[in-house]
Amino acid sequence: MAVAKCFSPLADLEIAVRNREFIVHYQPIVELKTGICFGAEALVRWRRPDGSLVRPDLFIPLAEESGLIMPITDQVIEAVIMDLNGTLVQDRTLHIAVNLCAADIKSGRILDVLEAKLADTGIRPEQIWLEATERGFMDIDAARVTLTKARERGHSVAIDDFGTGYSSLQYLQGLPMDALKIDKSFIDTIGRDTATSSVTPHIIDMAKTLGLYTVAEGIEVEEQAGYLKAHGVDFGQGWLFSKALPAAAFIAYQRRTKEKYGAAPEVAQLGAE
Repeated sequence: MAVAKCFSPLADLEIAVRNREFIVHYQPIVELKTGICFGAEALVRWRRPDGSLVRPDLFIPLAEESGLIMPITDQVIEAVIMDLNGTLVQDRTLHIAVNLCAADIKSGRILDVLEAKLADTGIRPEQIWLEATERGFMDIDAARVTLTKARERGHSVAIDDFGTGYSSLQYLQGLPMDALKIDKSFIDTIGRDTATSSVTPHIIDMAKTLGLYTVAEGIEVEEQAGYLKAHGVDFGQGWLFSKALPAAAFIAYQRRTKEKYGAAPEVAQLGAE
């Protein structure tokens, strides 16, 4: 009688890393005042051998806890290059944002990985933006070193999911940053009379005071987009514009918006003069 194999979630994840079961979908990032698609956030998906997709919230925490998030991040970078190399070289207005884990922010390992993988591709460092969540700043001194090096190499740096972790004005003032991403939980309060609805304009004002670009996450309705545009938020992403798309669908989406709204300025490091 055959005995079914039973693996632990960690063992399953280790097998997935070894078998390279991770793919990337791309959620468009749009300039709110023009509608132009400037790029996308690279979002990892675990595609099981049967074709089913595992949601990131079901495996990313385990990947971070076990250290497997680092080889997964490497596979994400490789997928971006495989999916979009030609498009990024042909269209210098495009950028792709890649999420960094806390371990990579602390060690800086990912910068050499990026440099090696981008070599000979023709993709400019300025076209790869790096996003770091607040939990990556627990070791503030190490984070400052890594983010400084990242910007010296041409990458722009954004703080992701701002307001949901350990953030404070001290973090933003003390770290070399280019952009602040406003978490969906704050965008959801727009137009509602809630206890936290007044927080969003304060976050926007703080970012402006610090000279940071702003990106609003999770925009779902026109009312939210109109509010954010009126308050000077630079970029947005969310289902109002598009869900996360496979590479070919993202390329088609970006081309359609380019035809409709025109071309974006050539991409540059956000913080560059």
